[in-house]
Amino acid sequence: MKKASVVLNPRKLGPVRLVRELARARRTGPVPETVFRLLRPFHGPELDTIYDRCMRDDTARRILEEGRSLHPVLLDFRRLRSLPDGTLGREYARFMDENEIDIVSFAEASWKHMVREDYANDAAWTLANRLRDIHEIVHVISGYGTDVLGEMCEIVFNIREDPRPRAAWFAVKTNLVKFRRMGAPEAEATIREAHARGQRAGLMVGTDWEALLDWPLEDVRRKLGISPPPSYVPIPGPGGPPLPPPRPRDVVAAVFAARPGAVGV
Repeated sequence: MKKASVVLNPRKLGPVRLVRELARARRTGPVPETVFRLLRPFHGPELDTIYDRCMRDDTARRILEEGRSLHPVLLDFRRLRSLPDGTLGREYARFMDENEIDIVSFAEASWKHMVREDYANDAAWTLANRLRDIHEIVHVISGYGTDVLGEMCEIVFNIREDPRPRAAWFAVKTNLVKFRRMGAPEAEATIREAHARGQRAGLMVGTDWEALLDWPLEDVRRKLGISPPPSYVPIPGPGGPPLPPPRPRDVVAAVFAARPGAVGV
């Protein structure tokens, strides 16, 4: 007998609406409202896999069963900025300040497209929210920036915990074509390395980040089995040329190449 999903309403997009939302994303860019209009409906079987993995991990299970929200902890910037340099919390605050990231708007946009009633229990709802809230922490812990190449590296680094792997691989494949067209063949090797690093890492969504914020960042990386961040050239770089727009044939190819568990990029 098939196990019941913890996602009661995956809100899947049909082909017509998907095309419409992709067009919207091209017009508006990666603003929070557009991101969640496009990506939220992809919660489905993959979230069940992540949920089951968390339930087998003592720390992760406790976090979900307690219904812990990471959001207010990460909003306490007064405390985070007061932590010593080099700690996870201080480096997280620095990352958010330098990149002018507003997690309040991001969370509010997500709540327009995901509600508690979509999930079978409180633990699954906690997981869905925590998956959103750890995005920037994963940037800090993995060492990748918010440039397009850095975002693609963050995606593949944490692909095992992405509840929308098809959408994630679609973004990676589409941007790889752009990197090749602009003459940046090293980008593919950088993405492959990010994927390999993530495969060796511990469970991100099930980590007790609240307890680790005052730890030295390097100690947190060692605890989670994360190798030191590699150096890479951001794309697009400061003052460099923008990425070329996607061609229809590239988008079609990316759709067919985007598959969960894809290792080759």
